[in-house]
Amino acid sequence: MEELRPLLLSIAYRMLGSFGDAEDVVQEAYLRLHREDQVESPKAFLTTVTTRLAIDQLRSARRQRETYLGPWLPEPAVDEYVDLADRAALSDSLSTAFLVVLERLSPDQRAVFLLCDVFGYSYDEVAGIIAKTPAACRQLAVRARRRIADNRPRYDASPQERDELVRRFVAAAEDGELDALVDLLAPDATFTGDGGGKGGFPRPVHGAGNVARMLIGAFGKFGHLTVEGVHVGGQPALRIHDPADRTIAIWSFVITEGRITTIHGVVNPDKLTHLGPSGNPHDHG
Repeated sequence: MEELRPLLLSIAYRMLGSFGDAEDVVQEAYLRLHREDQVESPKAFLTTVTTRLAIDQLRSARRQRETYLGPWLPEPAVDEYVDLADRAALSDSLSTAFLVVLERLSPDQRAVFLLCDVFGYSYDEVAGIIAKTPAACRQLAVRARRRIADNRPRYDASPQERDELVRRFVAAAEDGELDALVDLLAPDATFTGDGGGKGGFPRPVHGAGNVARMLIGAFGKFGHLTVEGVHVGGQPALRIHDPADRTIAIWSFVITEGRITTIHGVVNPDKLTHLGPSGNPHDHG
């Protein structure tokens, strides 16, 4: 039954955007399984309990997020550091931008959308998992898809082109080349930083010029920090770490029509612990 853990963690993480919360939910599902005398299908039982616990957890988490300091972003699933089931086939659904879009859904909509559209469950199967009728699940899926359609990130460049664009972005930011940086950004580009009150920016920064100036200022403060190219859900990202290899920040990029449209920066050290030792950005200038 342990072979089911990666699948369960994949579902729970996409529901909650938190590796710690996903681990807790899956562990509780296994504990409940062990307390049962006879279970016809351990996979069905564990998937059902994991999903229902995640729905409950998400409702509670949303109340807590009302008091969160600054923008809330999911913990980044850095491809090079995190192993989840079926990564190649499902990687787009692990990108930070996609998980941010999922935040627009109700917990039930999110569960139905993920189980049907990402993991391939039928409406009948999902109905049993979340204790609703197949018709109700179909309605939830239709509403979820409608809400996602206009906001889902579109990736139209090849992975190599996206990586090259981010490499040029780093070079321009490190050299303080404002005009070159503005050219790489979409006119309405946005930078959203999640510091949880421990660093970062309390509000999103909008517009290519404003974002470029903010980025050059940030790179100017990095000093002895190292900027390393990584990927989050198959999309280009940067891991910023100190000489002790403690992760200070993860920046994830959305690139559309050859320009960077969105940067999500997670600097809250509590959201980086799954990547190994993490550091407080205030310790680094």
